[in-house]
Amino acid sequence: MNVLIIGAGRMGLRHATGIATSSQVNQIYLADISSEALTNAKNQLVNHPSATKFQYGLLNNIKENFEVAIIASTASDRISICQKVINHGVRYLLIEKPLGQSYQEVLQLTDFFSKQKVHAFVNLNMRMYPCFIQLKKDLNTLPQLQGTPAITINTGTLGIGANGIHYLDLLYFLFDADECRIAAADIESTIIPSGRGPQFADFGGWSTLLFYQKNKYKGRAQLSFSSQSTVFGGWDIVSSHGRITLNEVEQKRIDYLRKLDSQLPIQRYAGDYLPPVEQKIESPALGDLSREWLENTLSGNFVLPSLEQSLKVHKLLFDWLSHSKTHQEIFPIT
Repeated sequence: MNVLIIGAGRMGLRHATGIATSSQVNQIYLADISSEALTNAKNQLVNHPSATKFQYGLLNNIKENFEVAIIASTASDRISICQKVINHGVRYLLIEKPLGQSYQEVLQLTDFFSKQKVHAFVNLNMRMYPCFIQLKKDLNTLPQLQGTPAITINTGTLGIGANGIHYLDLLYFLFDADECRIAAADIESTIIPSGRGPQFADFGGWSTLLFYQKNKYKGRAQLSFSSQSTVFGGWDIVSSHGRITLNEVEQKRIDYLRKLDSQLPIQRYAGDYLPPVEQKIESPALGDLSREWLENTLSGNFVLPSLEQSLKVHKLLFDWLSHSKTHQEIFPIT
């Protein structure tokens, strides 16, 4: 099977090196509008163990057909890029998030694919991390964690558009929610520069989010993405009789749980708690997730959300960004 990757930058290379390790992939065609980007990609992959699987070419010079494609280019002009990809016979397509620079663009792209015979997915892949799959299971099954959890995420310049959307999707996943309401929010005035060029930027800010499933309250999340801090912060999850902290940098999870047989009332905080339990968590390589998505998809197991399924996440993203004092409707995120 041959795979087409649009975008030979950092994200495109991550996808390429990951899926190249799959036995189902014969050839990977890296395409870009920039010959310089293609040269840089060649130089970085020349010593890769699967270097013979890679081919390179300008986007407008593609002639072959492909069963699978990945769009790892910037968020602008998505429909035009997707139409070119579809013209090469693609059946399965993975698109990097966000799907557009406005919610209207996301709606237009989703409507475009509703008329195509292509399975298109959004690369909101944090829900594929084993540590978060286990966390969701524990929130649903551990007696001390039953109730309506309050989740706090406090971090620095990850960017609401670049990485915040991952966390929003993950919160929907953890709460098993179908609706989110913004109780309060703000976008900071300081703009975060983008490594992809001066035409792009990102945002920091904070929000308090209330999650529901079929109108039943599931819990809340409080997010702070500072635009003026280099810190990669952590998670704090508080439920009825337990607390979990997550440190993604140190790859560490600590559980603080009350004894199961405790008879102390709810107002006796910190009473009858067991010693903290620490466990290691791992963030998988992004390329490995690309291979996992590919192999699952080919077997009919769709592990990432479709465009339509991601609409609620994109709506939440742009509703939060709409609190900006400097930008409205269209945001230079990528």
